[in-house]
Amino acid sequence: MWNKKWQWVVGAAVIGGGGVTGYATRDRWLPWVNHGPAVPGSASSAETAAHPPHAASGELGHVSLSEQARRNLGLEIGEVALQDYWRTVSIPGVVAEEPGHCERRISTTVNGIVLKVHALQGQTVKPGDALFDIQPTSDLLTNAQSALLKTLQEIELVDAELQRLSPQLATGTLAKNQVIAKESEKKRLESSRLIQMQELLVRGLGPDQIQKIVETRTLIRQFTVRVPQADPALDLHSKDTADRETEDATHLLPVSLKKESPSTPHLKEHEHQGSLYSVESLNVSLGKLVQPGEELCQLASHTVLLIEGQAFERESALVTRALEQAWPITVIFETGDSESVVRKDLKILYVDNSIDEVHRTLKFFVPLANEVVRDNPGANGLMYRTWRFKPGQKVRLLLPVENLKDRIVLPADALVKEGPDAYVFRQNGKLMEEVPVTVEHLDPREVVLKNDGSLFEGDEVARNQAYQLHLALKKAEGGGADPHAGHDHDH
Repeated sequence: MWNKKWQWVVGAAVIGGGGVTGYATRDRWLPWVNHGPAVPGSASSAETAAHPPHAASGELGHVSLSEQARRNLGLEIGEVALQDYWRTVSIPGVVAEEPGHCERRISTTVNGIVLKVHALQGQTVKPGDALFDIQPTSDLLTNAQSALLKTLQEIELVDAELQRLSPQLATGTLAKNQVIAKESEKKRLESSRLIQMQELLVRGLGPDQIQKIVETRTLIRQFTVRVPQADPALDLHSKDTADRETEDATHLLPVSLKKESPSTPHLKEHEHQGSLYSVESLNVSLGKLVQPGEELCQLASHTVLLIEGQAFERESALVTRALEQAWPITVIFETGDSESVVRKDLKILYVDNSIDEVHRTLKFFVPLANEVVRDNPGANGLMYRTWRFKPGQKVRLLLPVENLKDRIVLPADALVKEGPDAYVFRQNGKLMEEVPVTVEHLDPREVVLKNDGSLFEGDEVARNQAYQLHLALKKAEGGGADPHAGHDHDH
């Protein structure tokens, strides 16, 4: 009985010792159980799980898609091409008006009563368009018109006298100096007429109204405030600004007064698009008594705007270098649409010479040519213009830092990441092959791949839906993919 008891104790001890020894040496015998004898340099089980068998054997994983599946995915295929790529940093900015040149305030030059308001808020107007009819209550404009009528009457009398004296001068019965005196008087009166016409222009009358005074010999009891002529300040950077100023001044000279055809379209294409304005505000109403200098309305020209970049102080060297090298700036506009509005190859115009003391930012400015979205016609031939870019609109400026030569650039949706590995899908007949690639730069819009031989020029790759193709490949291999792989949840 005692011997049997000790036999059981010794047997249990032997079995327990063997279990401990087996557990301690599991690294030696476990590979024999799972995969057969261990081969020096072979991948561990963890490495085998990370890299599927096709990768170890040099074959690329692939997935076959039907035409229907391609259409359902909206799969886009494009050829690989080497190109230069600017690595950039993102800087916030805002669209702004050019100070002093985008706004135009319209004021009256005389005392008067508003008889009619021609403009409507939001309407698009051009130089010469009527804005307000005003009945003068001041004697200044009346006296200026009376002086012009008097001068015109005196010129007619001198002309009549010269006609009477011409036959006598021809027969020699009249001294020539008398005719010369009359001709000198006429020249003096014509000079006075020009000056008086210019005065009426300054006091608010238009060329057509002055022409009416000359033709009918009657006073204007009301005058029309119109959109001013083309503002040369809107083209400050143009070389022919001075020439345009001369042309505009010549156009206003009374000797060339011409009536504008009433059939001219409201938004006829002008030589200078900067001449078009939008009525931003109306400050008067019918029957209001206005004083000289009082603001009647405010016009705005948004054909050319500025983008105000706001770089941190530590980024000032990057801004200065981009200005010195005239490097291209890319601007992304926040529109809320699925696809952002992007404008490329813009240049920095100038950089502020001071740092904001509160926010510690450096402002720099990029000119922006605006674009017309739509011209909506209104009643009575009015037009309302909608611009694509608006003051106050938020933007992101991509400031160039480094120019990468001969790189493969694809949309960000063409790349899928799984841990440290990155892949794109190359088309091979009806198959889509998953190709490992080396990523040099990645942002929400584009990915830059190193030209290391993974892809070649002319290869056809998927430009979108890489993550969905990766899931399809994992499913075909019988594995599962991380549902968060290839996705960025920081936004």
